[in-house]
This record gives sequence, C-alpha cells and structure tokens, in this order.
Amino acid sequence: MRKRILLPYLLILLVGIIGLSSSCHRPEPEPQPVPDSFANGIFILNEGVFQMNNSTLSYYNFETGEITQDLFLQQNGRGLGDTGNDLQRYGSKMYCVVNNSNTLEILKMDGTSLKAIPMTGKQPRYVAFYEGKAYVTCFDGDVVRIDTATMEIDGTVHSGLNPEGICVCNGKLYVSNSGGLNNPDYGHTVSVIDPDSFTVIKEIEVGINPGIMQSYRDNYVYLVTRGDYGSVPYNFVKIDANTDEVAKTYDMAVLNFYIWDHFAYIYHYDFTTFESWIKVLDLNTDEISSENFITDGTKIETPYGICVNPLNGDVFISDALNFTVSGKIYWFNNQGQLKQSFNVGINPGHMLINSPAVFS
Repeated sequence: MRKRILLPYLLILLVGIIGLSSSCHRPEPEPQPVPDSFANGIFILNEGVFQMNNSTLSYYNFETGEITQDLFLQQNGRGLGDTGNDLQRYGSKMYCVVNNSNTLEILKMDGTSLKAIPMTGKQPRYVAFYEGKAYVTCFDGDVVRIDTATMEIDGTVHSGLNPEGICVCNGKLYVSNSGGLNNPDYGHTVSVIDPDSFTVIKEIEVGINPGIMQSYRDNYVYLVTRGDYGSVPYNFVKIDANTDEVAKTYDMAVLNFYIWDHFAYIYHYDFTTFESWIKVLDLNTDEISSENFITDGTKIETPYGICVNPLNGDVFISDALNFTVSGKIYWFNNQGQLKQSFNVGINPGHMLINSPAVFS
C-alpha cells in the first residue's frame, strides 16, 4: 500500500487509465474455475526497486506450502515491469497495476496475461470495481474506466491532483487526491464520483496528502492522510458515505491498514527512526482493542503491506527489510501468533487471498 508516496521512492533511489454507456449496469461477474494449483493460496505483488524493472508476482500454496517466486515470468515468458502498485481480483480475473511501466495487466487466476492495457504517461496507481467496470487512479489527475468484459478503456474523468487510493461505497466512487508529486503543495481532498454519469459530484476536505482507502459495510470510507512527512502528522480519517462528510479524524499516525469484520488492522513505520507498531482498532467502539497485534514476540523490520483472510481472520504482513533485497511474508492467526513465514520478492507490498470459499 504508497508509495507511501515519495519516501520509499527516495529511499530506493538513495540506495541503488467509448463504448457502452456507464449507465448500462452489468451484474457482478460469476467466478470461473481456477486451476487446482492456484485455488487455495495467496498472491503477492512485489513492487521491485523503482526504475529497475524488476516487479514480480509470487504465489504461496496454503495446502502444500510451496511457493512460486516469479509466477508472471513463468507463465508469460516476460517480466511484469517496473513498480507493481496494486493487485485486485474481480470475477475470474486479476488486475495488476504497474505504475512506472504505465500498464494495467489483466490476468487469469493462474498468472497468465489476458491483456496488457497501455496507459502511457498516466502513472496508474490503484484499481477498484463496480458493476462490470474497473476504475484506475492515475497520477496525471485522472480516473480511467475500463470495461471488464471487453477489456477496453471506455471513459476518463479528472479527479484532482495525483489521485491515489480508490474504493466503492454506497454506490459511489471515492478517490483520494494526494498531490504526492507536488510537494510541498499536497492535495487535501477526496473526490466523490457518480459512476452513472462518471462525473465528480463533490469534494471532501480530509487533510493533506490523502492516500489509501477502504470501504466499511457500505456506509463508511476509511483513509490515511500522510501529512507532509514533517511538521504535519499522519492521521486516520472516517467519511460517512451517506452524508459525504468527515465523521471522525483519529489522532493516529497510520501508514497502512486493512479492515476485516469490525476491526481495522493498522500499522505505522517511521522512515527516520525505523520504528513501527501494529495495532487493532475496533470500528464499533472507535477504541484500540489491541495495542500490539503481534503477541508472540515476532519482529517485523519494515512493515510494507497487510491483508486479512476473510474466512478465518488470519493476518498476513509483508516485510520490505531494507527495500533492496528479497522481502518476507509473515502469516499470523487472528490472535497475533505466527503460523508461518516465507521469502518472496523485493518490496512485497500487495497481497491477494485466493480461495474458492472467498470468491464463491
């Protein structure tokens, strides 16, 4: 989850988005059979090192414990590209955003490429889905709409300054306008987009440098604001999707998070002191339910991504280590006890659980 806009880019350099009308809504796509070897496990998108063209896709099989370290290369005979930035599933396909290569890769659930959509000069960031469409935020200021059936771009809307995070809530798109490439004049709004007209219908003031976001029970949107990496601190923000107003700003320096059930698993990493914490926020009570998620003493050097298995609450946390070597995935149960760990590629930032029960 980022790049955490500029900081990891800088650290890495220092060490080495018109066919059918959008008003024609399609039903949700039906999942298709997945090869047995990829039917129960986790995909990991490894960002690689910025400008080194070494993003990779790993896959870990829950049943066998086997890991494929460069699945995309194995399946397609070519590299994934430069700086993989998001990985999501919709229907029977995966969508992989490759930021610095200006590409959206659409994949089968075994890692085979169906189509690489060029997005030259747009610097795509994150992808979300709604009624047969994929929506990709781009650092050139746009949100690009793609028909998931034809796999063609069919619309573009301007959102704001360097759009970053995106999610769907209450039948609307929410996009964080980070301004992350415009330091010190960061963005400070979330755009609300009506998917029917594909127009911006409101701007919400949330705080400077807003980033990743996630919807909760189709009523709220949670997001991170990262400040100016100096005097203005990180914050965690809650938007009411019924009123499209900020409902609460939490005085917590959240860098990244993942919502499961009524909990937000939140973490922070300080790029100056190299210190981090991982906590659990109860969204029903707005209180921290666990000050330290990890309960068995496991140490994570540089937390870089997080996801939760919706079936059992198992938590996966990635470790980027020093940003230039192979990273690591830590697999915990929902009590914060380590179940397994395994090595993956460089800068593992994005994870996707793949299980028949999850997508049935």
